[in-house]
Amino acid sequence: MGTSVSGTGAFRGGGRAGTALVLALGLVLAVGAHASAGDVSAQPSGGLSVTGSSLNALPQTSGATAENSWLSGLHVSGYLSQTFGMWQNPSALRDFTTSRNNLATSRTLLQVDENYRLNDNNTFFMREWFVYEPPYAFNSANGLGKYGNEFYNQYNVRDAWWENKTGPLTTYIGNQIVVWGQSLAFRVGDVINPQDTTWAFGFANLEQSRIPQWMIHPILNLPEFGPFTSNFLEGILIPRWQPMWNSCDYADHRYDGECNVNAGSVNNGFPAGVGFDPTGRFGAHFSQRLFPMNQAVIGRPYPPFGQPLQNRRLVGTPLANPFYLCSNFIAMFGRQPGSTVPHSMERPCKMVGSGLLNTSIHWMIPASNLSNMDEGLRFHTLVGPAELTAFYYNDWNLYPNAFWQENTNVFMNKFMPIQQVGFTGDMPLPVPAALAEYLPLVGRAEAVYTNHEGVTTWDIVGNPQGTRFTDMLNWMVAADVDQAYAPWLTATGNLSANIEVVDNITLDGANSMMEAFGPWTGGALEPESNIKNNVSTLFNIGTSWLWEDVAPAWTMVFSPKGRTFLLFPSVVLNPPWTKKYFLKLQAIEVLGGDSAYSQGGGILKGQSLLTAQLQYNFNLM
Repeated sequence: MGTSVSGTGAFRGGGRAGTALVLALGLVLAVGAHASAGDVSAQPSGGLSVTGSSLNALPQTSGATAENSWLSGLHVSGYLSQTFGMWQNPSALRDFTTSRNNLATSRTLLQVDENYRLNDNNTFFMREWFVYEPPYAFNSANGLGKYGNEFYNQYNVRDAWWENKTGPLTTYIGNQIVVWGQSLAFRVGDVINPQDTTWAFGFANLEQSRIPQWMIHPILNLPEFGPFTSNFLEGILIPRWQPMWNSCDYADHRYDGECNVNAGSVNNGFPAGVGFDPTGRFGAHFSQRLFPMNQAVIGRPYPPFGQPLQNRRLVGTPLANPFYLCSNFIAMFGRQPGSTVPHSMERPCKMVGSGLLNTSIHWMIPASNLSNMDEGLRFHTLVGPAELTAFYYNDWNLYPNAFWQENTNVFMNKFMPIQQVGFTGDMPLPVPAALAEYLPLVGRAEAVYTNHEGVTTWDIVGNPQGTRFTDMLNWMVAADVDQAYAPWLTATGNLSANIEVVDNITLDGANSMMEAFGPWTGGALEPESNIKNNVSTLFNIGTSWLWEDVAPAWTMVFSPKGRTFLLFPSVVLNPPWTKKYFLKLQAIEVLGGDSAYSQGGGILKGQSLLTAQLQYNFNLM
């Protein structure tokens, strides 16, 4: 487990944040943590990745060479990767685009790492990303134009930090990724870095989606006491000054004026790219079924006076609130079906901007000042075979809550303050000696309690702004089989497997609450999806033959809601004469039984694809 300072890194039928966390939960299936450039401690081996870069990193230099040159401590490595993805059934994407192009993705990614060891106490690390994707017919057909076709390109320094060791204190200063969680596929204890889900689904992984943060990150080694060994105290201090010069050019102008200040301090890419209606690639399905008090019909709802049902548009809470509560909206569009709003509550709506439907949506990212900084503290110890941590983190919601400004057409997307307390633990599980040789089991667990989490509500009468608050409890338990001896399967490899069960519990749930994914929810989908115990399960198994020249893996996520299955079978092919380059073939299948959408990734039904990735690893010096 340990601490990783890793170098690897519009509302239709509901709110934004629920959609984005479905992407993060189901379709940004993580890599297993690994020892990469800049790691403070090695992570469990045998990573899993839905697709994207294989992170079998080349070995890093461990110290100065015999040369006395000032370049003797410099090590440069990286990889060049090309990923192609083809939709399996482009006609199934009719809800998203008029394009019928089979090309789902074509991503060229060059990653370059520089490790410079100045002396035994000072080390510098920097990582650059150079990413190019061609213009897509999908985006052009949606009218997103330059926003969609230039949004994914990156030419930037991703991580850059300095490590200093002074006695028992190690300090990292710079742009970093810090992972406190245990999960391979879900974000439970992984609370530090925001995510950019434009890197989600068909061509990335959880580690690549993390947004590095400028921070001061000290780790103080403590003496042993009693049964507690390997003790250290870890601090996090993150200013709100987090500029983002890439992935910031949104079609809805959400971050105008914020890109060079603090846009990198919150999650980006939700639900799937650059806009909400129409969505970018890998957007989400929303039901066109009318939920009274949760959705409003734009267009008079009763033919022959209005539009046919199939030509109407549904908007969800809180955007639906003016259609229920503002008398001029009601006069124009008719009283909404199933409305229970008393006539005495209706008020004229103060319009901002031109046009009746020109709703004004403002984004309010916490300002870059001292009072808005994020602070965290984590304690790590070993008790016998058990590795345990406990942490406290004072921060802001990474997804916004949408607040309707009553009796106007104005909505404020606000990021709300939260506090989180978490625990993690792992240890070998007791297995009979005769079985341990073939089945070495390791157990993992983590839990995070979040205070005062904002969740969208469709209780328009009791909460017209559209947001109420609840405490959240997210927990995960897992069992791992790491590099098991399996002569019945392979004589030149081993067997590894992982199973994780995660549950997000809404502690103050109500029937009026919409979907709460936690721990950074802020949003919603539909009222029937209010799951107070939202369970998902990951299963991964992999092996290799011919000394890892052929490495198949089966990865899947199952969510009971909608009987949703996300399937990610893959095989990695290495030439027998080198490990510098490889080919990875993968299928991504999204299956669900809900008629509208389903939890944990089912909202992406229709977006199954096949991918092929060719990667070359290099070690320059």
